[in-house]
Amino acid sequence: MTLQNEHEIREIMEAYGKMQNAVQQAQNSGDSQQIQETQQQLQELQAKVQKAQGKATKSNDQSNVKLFDAQQRLEQYEQQMTRAKSNISAQRNTIE
Repeated sequence: MTLQNEHEIREIMEAYGKMQNAVQQAQNSGDSQQIQETQQQLQELQAKVQKAQGKATKSNDQSNVKLFDAQQRLEQYEQQMTRAKSNISAQRNTIE
């Protein structure tokens, strides 16, 4: 694995850690705008993970395992944000 790829993976893993907190805050906020912004951030991070996975695959190293795990969790977070948006929408429809 190249040093550049190591640095990229480290940055992704740090962003992944921050994203865990952002998802939790967005869910707790009940603010559809915050949820939408968090979903956008998730999608951007997923794109970075996929790009890094391609590099890791080409270099045939073990970092791809970390990236795969991160990708799986990011997809779960994306589903959580979708459910949170649906719940907020349903609550608004109930109130109206």
